Amino acid sequence: MRNTGIFKRVYKSILTVLACAVLFLMTGCDMPEWLYDAGNWFKDAGEAFSWWFDDVVKTVMDRSGSEDDEAAEEYSLTLDDAEEEPFLVPPLPEIELDVKVNEEVVELETEEVPDDEESVDAALAEISLDETLKAERYFAYHTLNNEQQKIYKLIYNSLFNFGGKTPMPTTDTDMIDRIFSCVLADNPELFYVRGYNQIRYERGGIIESISISGLYTMDSSEAEIHWKNVENYVSKCLADAPSGTDDYVKIKYLYEYIVKNTEYDINAENSQNFLSVFENGRSVCQGYAKAMQYLMNRLGMFCTVVRGVTNTNENHAWNLVKSNGEYYYVDVTWGDVSYNIIMDERISELPGLPEVSYEYLCVTSKDIETTHKLQNSFSVPECTARRDYYFIREGNYFETVDEAKLQEVFSKAYEQGEGFATIKCSDQYAFSQMMDYLTGEGRVFDYLRGSKNVNYVPLESLNELIFYL
Repeated sequence: MRNTGIFKRVYKSILTVLACAVLFLMTGCDMPEWLYDAGNWFKDAGEAFSWWFDDVVKTVMDRSGSEDDEAAEEYSLTLDDAEEEPFLVPPLPEIELDVKVNEEVVELETEEVPDDEESVDAALAEISLDETLKAERYFAYHTLNNEQQKIYKLIYNSLFNFGGKTPMPTTDTDMIDRIFSCVLADNPELFYVRGYNQIRYERGGIIESISISGLYTMDSSEAEIHWKNVENYVSKCLADAPSGTDDYVKIKYLYEYIVKNTEYDINAENSQNFLSVFENGRSVCQGYAKAMQYLMNRLGMFCTVVRGVTNTNENHAWNLVKSNGEYYYVDVTWGDVSYNIIMDERISELPGLPEVSYEYLCVTSKDIETTHKLQNSFSVPECTARRDYYFIREGNYFETVDEAKLQEVFSKAYEQGEGFATIKCSDQYAFSQMMDYLTGEGRVFDYLRGSKNVNYVPLESLNELIFYL
């Protein structure tokens, strides 16, 4: 009842302005500029209030039903305040985006000579990686110039061999750090590496040379034991992977396989690498992303891990993939409903909870930028393709109400026994149209097989509707 007084005051203010306008017109006077401004302000405020009031009324009708509309009583929401869009709740800051670096300074005496270019060239001469690194999977490597690629090779060779001190052909510490990150980005197999020791040789405060050595979480014999567990998981996963030339179906298979066999757990062991997924089935975003990268690489497909923050500035990791010749983003973590339940436990109240969310399966840069901000150590291409976006490929994408296509969506959901039908709309206008048609007019019952009641969740910011069958 407290809002009644506010409405009365707004109403009286509008009448006062209108009365003044009429008075000026009747007396033949020009209205002052402030009155025009006030009139326009009340006009805009009235329109905004009207939109807000319509939303409130619509929400109340959706949740409690309407005495004047019998159809409205036949369906209901099962999640309070569904408009808050639980699927967009950002993740916890659980990943370590920065490479761990231990620093050591060695002061050189006058007669001492630090590692020089000859020792670096000798080390490079023993490395035969040119053919290996030609592969597309070494994406970060190919973003570097020739001199930077030399540093990459030195770091790569050292880490894969559990090497010790390795001289660098540069004294630029920022460059070394960035290239080290590139090596880790290209090679999820380096699950035993958490950073590096940096040894700076200085004379009179001036750096003359730098050497680095890996920081390892285990030795080579321990790593070998873990590799056996990894191979068991990978063999089982890839045994049923789709064959053929369509990349999309393979990406979708791996996406679903990881989600269905992994629980989101911020306390998971080895959460920053793929062991958490392959050995324990419990991980966080970086573990999900590394596992997706490794599995796609094993199928001969391009995939890399990219890093950044969410729309609330929290650390996050996801994937850049190539499907049928075009680049897309994939976020496996946000596809796992176990993650979403942790972020918002109200989701667990939904009936027939879908195990996998496909909102971030093969999306564009524009799509991902609504919730993710890229802060990567290497440049990546703009993702503009839409052909392999999940909802488009699966036929669930609507630019307007299409009765025949809606029938196909619901029939397919029944035939596959999914327990729910998802409608994805191209924009807010299409979403509003779809809401009016399916829920406002109650036409959703035209597509249900004998049901007189249906639970549904409208995800307005995603322009998405989920109906539970």
